[in-house]
Amino acid sequence: MDYVENFRHNMRNQQAHLNHNLVAMKSIGYEVVQTVLRLPGLILLELWWRNREMTFEEISQEMLTKAPFNSYLDITTILAFVHRRDMDQSAGYILSYSVLLLSALLLTLPLGRLLRVYCHFLVLATLGIAHYMSTIYVQLEQDSQELELKLDDFVKLERHGFHFLAQLLLAVMNSFLLGLESDMARIFLTPFTIPIIARMCACPLEKLIVAHNAACSIAMFSVCIYMLNRTPRMAQYFKNAFLQLRAVFFIHGLAMGCVIVWRRLRVAELLTWTWLTIFHVRVYVEMYEKGREWRETGRVLLTSIAEATNTPLSLLALALTVSFLCKWIVDGVQLVVGGTRDHGHVLANSGYTEALTLVLLCVQTGVLGMKTEQKAFLLGLVFFVVMSALLQSLFELVEPELLTLAASPSVARGRHVRCIFVTILLFFAPIVMSTAVTAFLPLDLWFVIIASNCILTAVHSACTLFIYLIGVVEARASEPWERSDDLVYNCRLATKITELTIAILVFLYGLYTTFTVGWTYASLGVLLVHAVINIYTRIGGLVSSTRSRNAARLNLSLLPMATPEQLEKAKDDMCAICFGEMVTEARVCPLCYKEMSTGPKPKDPAEEPLLDAVFNPIGAARDLWPLGQNPGYESGFDSDETDGSEFTLGSSDADEL
Repeated sequence: MDYVENFRHNMRNQQAHLNHNLVAMKSIGYEVVQTVLRLPGLILLELWWRNREMTFEEISQEMLTKAPFNSYLDITTILAFVHRRDMDQSAGYILSYSVLLLSALLLTLPLGRLLRVYCHFLVLATLGIAHYMSTIYVQLEQDSQELELKLDDFVKLERHGFHFLAQLLLAVMNSFLLGLESDMARIFLTPFTIPIIARMCACPLEKLIVAHNAACSIAMFSVCIYMLNRTPRMAQYFKNAFLQLRAVFFIHGLAMGCVIVWRRLRVAELLTWTWLTIFHVRVYVEMYEKGREWRETGRVLLTSIAEATNTPLSLLALALTVSFLCKWIVDGVQLVVGGTRDHGHVLANSGYTEALTLVLLCVQTGVLGMKTEQKAFLLGLVFFVVMSALLQSLFELVEPELLTLAASPSVARGRHVRCIFVTILLFFAPIVMSTAVTAFLPLDLWFVIIASNCILTAVHSACTLFIYLIGVVEARASEPWERSDDLVYNCRLATKITELTIAILVFLYGLYTTFTVGWTYASLGVLLVHAVINIYTRIGGLVSSTRSRNAARLNLSLLPMATPEQLEKAKDDMCAICFGEMVTEARVCPLCYKEMSTGPKPKDPAEEPLLDAVFNPIGAARDLWPLGQNPGYESGFDSDETDGSEFTLGSSDADEL
């Protein structure tokens, strides 16, 4: 019985797992189909925005040179008809509004109705194919010069039967796409069989074109009747959709309503895939049609990005693409280092910060109104800024994880190796990126400022890796390493000195370019802000840190050392501040708070400090930590609230910070 129950339990688990996989595949397939079907809507909207300033004459000339179906549609005759009747402006308005309406339908319709729209497009295409085949049939019959048709042989019936069967198959396909259930409606799908039947019924050759014209008339009449029957339903659907949209904004407000519509229509994903499609088309044109070499890949990518970003819509799509890319990179790094992939805020490590930076920089510099070469240069500079911000975000994610692992020897080695690998990558990536960008960006003040930020990320990564190694050695040492805090402090001090040195070099280079190349108000403003933020504040922070360190060392040196007898009695105890063992050295720290000194009083005054260390660790910790943070803190030595008879054991001289 146990075997049967286990078998049933395993079968239920496998079935549940299979159902879960099927649901996931269905969800992914639904999103893929929806994206593919809605993608032409945004592409049409992008093309409309790019060509909205073109006149109808320019559009017609482009249609004459690039139309792939000119032989069948006879574009020349159609455009000549429009020109002769002075309908250029009206035709332009009709074409423009038709594109906007079609884009709106493709972007807003639900998936079921969107499939119906594409089915109707296919029906129109099959009707065009049927019309073309009927035209070919009439021409073949007129070229055959057979005045009298005799179907007394299977070979003679073959040509007519083939055309009739082809028209019948097209009618069956249209019936399936439209979902018609009426037999009378299906009959109206076969109008182009009339010329074939007329010819098989001995219709004269000169009258065969009349049968073809009658078939075209019946087809157009059928389309009109179908549209008249469907238009009220379409109008009712748009009315219901408008009421639903108004209800959403009425309930959730304007801002939240826009967010709901944005998410429900999946605008961000559609814009991203639209921009990627246009970008890959431009890369194909640059690499294969223009014959660019592979060593020009960097310039080709920048040129393709510039060509794919010509409108505000494509700029927004580029920003969203960068946002998704940065978010995927951050999620991947968090997965590698072992952290969670939950974002505490929508702008924290989710890519929106980089996207907002890109949009603001592009709008400020006027990228959309520039030529391709200038646009490629500025976009390269903007992407350099975005990548620098991304590397800094990755460092802010990796640094706490790495420092936490340094004090956790029980964590698996694989996680240590992954974190070290990412930190080393963050050390080399800014240097490689700064070196590579110099190949196609000039060495000016803006580039030097951005490159210095990248170099600072590399310096911080090296500092973090060095502190991690110190922590690992200290955590695995058999005895406390008294000089570890000094090494950490010196490492951080060297990092701050390096930051200040790089900032001074950037300022000097800015002064050099100002006097040699020329100056502008923007460059002077940037130098002034750089001098205040990156030089003055760092000098102040460096001086303050040094003074705090020296003051803390001085204050700690004033505290009395614990006697060997006290250390021997407290060997089973721990420090109230750092929770470490007091083995070789400890300081006696006075308490500042009488309310913290409650507890049993020892009979022997020599045991008083030991008991206070046990019963008042909070007072000791609150009293000693300000020594390392505020050099002017006097620890309440001269305060009336201080009880000089109460002491606790502090940490050693190496733990003053």
